[in-house]
Amino acid sequence: MAEHLDFDPAKIPAPDFAGETYAFMRTALIADANTPEVSTNELAIQCLKEQWEAHIGGLKAQYQTQLQEAETLREQNRQEATAAEDLAEAEKQEKEKELLKEAEKKRLPIYSFQKGLGVDSIPLQLHPYAKKMMTARKYVPLWYFLPDAATEAKERTKESLDTNHLQFAVEDDGPVAGSTISLVGSHSVRASPNAIPDSQLSWPQVTRAKSAFLNALQLGTWPDAFIAMFAGFYSNMDMHRELQEQDGDRVMAHYHAEMRLAWYDAMERKDPFDLSIISDGVLRESRLQIAKQKQEKSLKGMSPPLHQNRDHI
Repeated sequence: MAEHLDFDPAKIPAPDFAGETYAFMRTALIADANTPEVSTNELAIQCLKEQWEAHIGGLKAQYQTQLQEAETLREQNRQEATAAEDLAEAEKQEKEKELLKEAEKKRLPIYSFQKGLGVDSIPLQLHPYAKKMMTARKYVPLWYFLPDAATEAKERTKESLDTNHLQFAVEDDGPVAGSTISLVGSHSVRASPNAIPDSQLSWPQVTRAKSAFLNALQLGTWPDAFIAMFAGFYSNMDMHRELQEQDGDRVMAHYHAEMRLAWYDAMERKDPFDLSIISDGVLRESRLQIAKQKQEKSLKGMSPPLHQNRDHI
């Protein structure tokens, strides 16, 4: 392999072969038997010149080959770089298309409307957390179907933040599933801190929230038999004679909280029961619990304050 040339041979000046520096070489050529054609000083000068030009010609050809190879390599690198840039741009555009598709999936679809047809009233807005849990067919306190929760849902909808950051959150998935700690976005749907458990709801609150709850069952695409069961659960409680008894509304509210939670717990254990059937045993336990609470409250009201007891000592 020829040695790489770092210079242009065309720029090398021609030597002065007629000068004293080359006198010895001229004499040697004239005396050399292998070059009988060189018999004079002028012929020796011409011979040296021709030898030098042949050598320089070879170097020039080698140098031109180097230049061509270098240019070919540069062009190849340029084409490869261009191809890499084109590929990166194509991948970028493809990724952007995928992101647009994903974003489009998350956008609210556009539905047609009938021009000139308005609404007489605004439907009750479901709390985002209730919507999430109902869609997942999981237990959610009945409070989320009361007007207070609907008001909170409207306020959450109005709060449109320009930033969304990650943060740790403790999410209560209800008494059945328990609590979990997760890393969520600041816009993630979480339980309301104002939620009231079913055990603390009054019977009027239960009856007021039941319609919204029954309407939301469609979010979970429950079979008709299950929807009928839930409807029967509330209608059978509404018509039960217990409501005519003293403290019957408190007893029925307690029964509602116990049975509703028990049914979702049984569903988690893959062993649900017919919730619409009134359980006399559970209803009896609810009566006892309400009587116990009433008695404890009465005894607490009869106990004199501690400072009064000290005054009598």
